[in-house]
Amino acid sequence: MQINKQLTAILLLWVRIMIHLEHISKTYTRKKEIIKAVDDVSIDIKEGEIFGIIGFSGAGKSTLVRCINLLEYPDAGGKVTVDGVELTSLNSKELRRQRSNIGMIFQHFNLMPSRTVLENVLYPLAYKGIKKGEQIKKATELLKLVDLSDRIDNYPSQLSGGQKQRVAIARALALDPKVLLCDEATSALDPQTTYEIIELLKKLNEKLKLTIVVITHEMDVVKDLCSKVAVMEKGKVVEQGEIFNVFSNPKSDVTTRFMKATSNLSKAEILIKRYKDFLNLHNGDVLARLSYIGKGVSEPIISSLTEKFHVAINIILADVALLHGNPIGGTVCIFSGDKEAIENALASLDKDNVKVEVLSHE
Repeated sequence: MQINKQLTAILLLWVRIMIHLEHISKTYTRKKEIIKAVDDVSIDIKEGEIFGIIGFSGAGKSTLVRCINLLEYPDAGGKVTVDGVELTSLNSKELRRQRSNIGMIFQHFNLMPSRTVLENVLYPLAYKGIKKGEQIKKATELLKLVDLSDRIDNYPSQLSGGQKQRVAIARALALDPKVLLCDEATSALDPQTTYEIIELLKKLNEKLKLTIVVITHEMDVVKDLCSKVAVMEKGKVVEQGEIFNVFSNPKSDVTTRFMKATSNLSKAEILIKRYKDFLNLHNGDVLARLSYIGKGVSEPIISSLTEKFHVAINIILADVALLHGNPIGGTVCIFSGDKEAIENALASLDKDNVKVEVLSHE
């Protein structure tokens, strides 16, 4: 058994796996009801990655991330390995020491209101045997890193939400962790502040070579920040992989729902149900949603169809997004003209790897 553990640790380090989750489950019992918050999840996160775990409320993502630093212990049989050390095999003293490798930030910041910004960042350093002068130097450098040098003597009540999260990030970095866990860290922030925190996390990932795990239900955060993603539903990971591959060709219903929830193209169903008169569909018209990826986003697909098949195409909705630098987009259009010509035009799109979804036809 000991030899197997050593071989596993060597293998993980060789391929630079920073976080290895193996058959993680977490079960609660509430009023005689058994709740499976996490159900047999296995994930590998490489060193230096920004890895997103996304799911709607109740999916189990926050429970899973708390299993990484063992704030929640997984059920028997689950293994958590961080930086080559199997945390689930450690005693309490060894675990406390290893936890210094893992920082964590939360949705509501968890700052101490009676302490200044500097004192909040100093707190993790207080019991590490570091001289007071060195502690202050370290905390001051971290606050400079998160652009809060001018707020050192302020109290949390004097800060905006974004500034509070910056303090929380500086505090989480005080012990030089290799991993930063972000549990809904932008959920309480406005869009502009969310963007600023995302940019800060990108900077820290690049500058400090941090491995970052982002738990969120916000699709835009994952799209802008992460290179890989796992999608959770009812405690299970339903799909995972490179963010572009997962969201450009979703395999699960929940991933499809996430994509629709953050895209203008999802409004097509609303138009059909509530404002059909607005669409002004005539006999023979077809309302279709077109989805395309990569170079197809910038190609003149609509004008080419009009010219080749002699159909009129009216664009109702359009959307383009970047997934880790790769474009993905689509349009909702009304096709008008000869029935056969419309059918041929839609069939040609299938051949060009454009996904076609007919939403309505008259």
